[in-house]
Amino acid sequence: MKLSVLLVLASLSAVARLGAEDVVVFSRTDVRVLGAGSQEAPKDPAKAAFLASARTDLQGHAPYDVEFPLINPPAWGRVVSPQTAGTLQIRRSYAHGFAFHLGLEHLLPNHTYVLCINGRPEHPGNELLPESVPGHEAEKFYDFYTVTTDEGGGYHAGFALMLSPGAYNVHFYVKDTSDFKIVLYGLEYFDFTAI
Repeated sequence: MKLSVLLVLASLSAVARLGAEDVVVFSRTDVRVLGAGSQEAPKDPAKAAFLASARTDLQGHAPYDVEFPLINPPAWGRVVSPQTAGTLQIRRSYAHGFAFHLGLEHLLPNHTYVLCINGRPEHPGNELLPESVPGHEAEKFYDFYTVTTDEGGGYHAGFALMLSPGAYNVHFYVKDTSDFKIVLYGLEYFDFTAI
């Protein structure tokens, strides 16, 4: 590849990273977007420690262990477009939670979507998730954050999600807030440990 092409690709990568958020989620109603103005520090010592650790980790661009594609769902979901896609980069273990980077492309522009991890009764970590699937109460899930896509239907962010300690084996879903249909999902369950 020519040097000029490599320089253009590097600058585009830097621009994409600068436009990305870094988000710390303590709970669905307690979230910090890093770098977004002055915010009240958590009074709870465990949350304050998690925030400090996440800030160092996310803003230091610590590497991820593995990447999974997010794809259009089968008939039980809803396809936004054939080009809709995403990537989920995760850390296999993280102190008191789950650390990951999310990239979404070709969703509806300037639209809101809910991020979700979903368990199964026979899988580790299911019992640690806070909500039960209606009609399937033994199956748990966690709708933990609502994102808004940009004018091109994209979204990119690093996340630190505070969770109960334990091993997890879950699916990752992106749901449309207008009807809560799944519009992107990870084809396979993946493992991580909140240590």
